[in-house]
Amino acid sequence: MGEPRDPDEHPGGRPGEGAAAGTPRRVDRVAFGREFPSGEASATECAQNLVRTAELFLDADMRALRHHGLSVPARILLGTLEGAGEPLSHSAIAERLFVTGASVTSLVDTLERRGLVRRIRDTDDRRVVLVQLTDAAYPVIDSFLAEVTTLHAHVFAGLDEQERETFVRLLAKVAAALESLDVKAAVAATRPRRRSRGRAAGARRASAG
Repeated sequence: MGEPRDPDEHPGGRPGEGAAAGTPRRVDRVAFGREFPSGEASATECAQNLVRTAELFLDADMRALRHHGLSVPARILLGTLEGAGEPLSHSAIAERLFVTGASVTSLVDTLERRGLVRRIRDTDDRRVVLVQLTDAAYPVIDSFLAEVTTLHAHVFAGLDEQERETFVRLLAKVAAALESLDVKAAVAATRPRRRSRGRAAGARRASAG
């Protein structure tokens, strides 16, 4: 599809491409401004670096802990139950994990087959089903929590305490913006992309070929 380009030169390049480890993902500020009049190059750089870093972090997490045979959501669910100190309903778990009830049901089914959780009836209201950890779950939780905290220490070894505090504060600001974001309004404010002549000509040549 036209002439291949260095992803770092593409105003809307994909996260994780064209950037060496430890090098921030950058966009061409001039080209970006021409093509995306309602966007901000620095904001897109933040988003691309956030996504790229999240992908790398989750990949490291999964590789380090895959021997437990548990998905990240499954581990979070187990940790949530342990942290609560008591059985939780499906709805309470869904609220804490920010997932749907159907997702919780699937996770609980998987963990129940592994013998790590059981479903019990609420003694105050027999209509309510609670999820409870089994005795077999605690050694598993102890193991993966110890491993994941060690992994975290290695990941953030390059940041001092002040940098870590700044990092946490900035992430909290981004999270707050996402939680209050009116997605429809944001998308409605979009102005059409102005494709550069060279890129448009390349696309036409590719489609004609």
